Amino acid sequence: MASAIRTVVRLLESAPERLPASPRLLNRRLNEIAPAAKGMTPARWANIRSLLRASLALLGPSAPGRHLNALSPGWQHLWDSMEARALKIGLSRLMRFYSAAGIEPEAVTAETFDRFAEDLRNGILKDPEGALRSARYAWRRACDEVPGWPSVVWPVPPRRADHFSLPWTAFSESLRQDVEGWLAHLRGDDLLTAAPRPLRPESLRNIERRLRAVSSALVLRGRDPATLRGLADLVEPAAVQEALRLHLERTGNKPGPGLAQLATTLLAIARHHVGAPAEVLRKLEALKQRVSPTRHRGMVERNRARLRPFDEPAAVRALLSLPQRLLVQAEAMPSGERAALTVQTALAVELLLVAPIRIKNLAGIDIETHLTRPGRSRNSVVLSFEREEVKNRQTLDYPLPETTVRLLERYLAEFRPLLAPTGSTALFPRRDGRSKGRAALGVRISQTIFKHTGLRMHPHLFRHFAAKMQLEAEPGSHEVVRRVLGHHSLETTIAAYTGTETAAAVRHYDRTIERLRNGGLPR
Repeated sequence: MASAIRTVVRLLESAPERLPASPRLLNRRLNEIAPAAKGMTPARWANIRSLLRASLALLGPSAPGRHLNALSPGWQHLWDSMEARALKIGLSRLMRFYSAAGIEPEAVTAETFDRFAEDLRNGILKDPEGALRSARYAWRRACDEVPGWPSVVWPVPPRRADHFSLPWTAFSESLRQDVEGWLAHLRGDDLLTAAPRPLRPESLRNIERRLRAVSSALVLRGRDPATLRGLADLVEPAAVQEALRLHLERTGNKPGPGLAQLATTLLAIARHHVGAPAEVLRKLEALKQRVSPTRHRGMVERNRARLRPFDEPAAVRALLSLPQRLLVQAEAMPSGERAALTVQTALAVELLLVAPIRIKNLAGIDIETHLTRPGRSRNSVVLSFEREEVKNRQTLDYPLPETTVRLLERYLAEFRPLLAPTGSTALFPRRDGRSKGRAALGVRISQTIFKHTGLRMHPHLFRHFAAKMQLEAEPGSHEVVRRVLGHHSLETTIAAYTGTETAAAVRHYDRTIERLRNGGLPR
């Protein structure tokens, strides 16, 4: 136990007296550790966490890493009635906790759910909230699927206290129709009157949410919903100012991109839908400028910070070699879903390295639509997207390197059949055959990278990584970066990565100086 504590202290680079002896608080710090990046095997790290948990239990009650007690007769009967393995996984901890606490199925109440939640949070599980969500979801399923399951409803956590948006049914029919008409125009329902560039479903949903937020804000400030008869009532300068003021109160009176998008949406409606006079447009433009954050050229500091580790060659090698290392790990696993998911993640990382596309395009890759073989050789594969599929309407074509193609072929032949039902053409399929959601795939990619390298990297950062690597190798090669990332204009690329290549340019210059010092001066 003492050794485990010393190891944790060393990994967290802290003094022991500065670390809280609280499982709940310490768990947050433990999740910052990537054992593989510290040269530690998963088994060794699991052992350290187990010993640390036992140490903390000496100070007071602490949830065990795994409940190993037997189930009580009542819970055992329900366990035997469950057929779905997912239900048993989701409910095992809950059922053993209740059995140990002497809580039989008929004694379950909302209060016992709270006791279980508190027990989870007092442990040092990697993700207690995730375990709680899984148990809550499995409980709801068991109520429908398991005969004799307690009919007690597990209360859903309350929504955010500051959430105030009302449903559209709270507003007048005329406002709802006007909103739908504007969305139909942006969607391109009528070819003759549609917007020049129809918007995607996600953009339309965002606009609808903003309009509902503005309408709700006005009602919260005392406006009678019946007086909001159409979009013209929402874009009156006084109404816009009142709605923005409420949102500013929620953000500490600070401008931000969300407020700027809201003001931009209202300005566009006033100009293109309502036909507001020039004086009104000037006032709305002024309001938009007031709530818009100051724009800086170049990359935001958060992304710069996440790219700084790649100034070290070791970090670059760790990321570039990760797909092949994951493949080796999968080969050592028993053939099955776990190995297949590992190779699937390896392929996703590999594709982001050689074709830094957006996560939406990555998750939606269709084998028959997006992967083409222009020649007779199976080693020739091109990843392509039509302009309608890309955010900025740019056609993308990425000829894949041989290393990538070999990984792709192995995945398609050996591992994907274990994940995809018959008839599915999704490269990254869900159980029902459709493409994985971008959020689920993105989280898996980020977690895998952190686990094996210690690097904090989300899928979109691969685009910045690509720009950094290219500009490091060839300072000033913004046109290459533009083509790789599919930017519409060179100005966009230069604005996004201004300063990125400065360190590389300085290193090139320093090498020039050293060469001149070592006899390279002209005679």
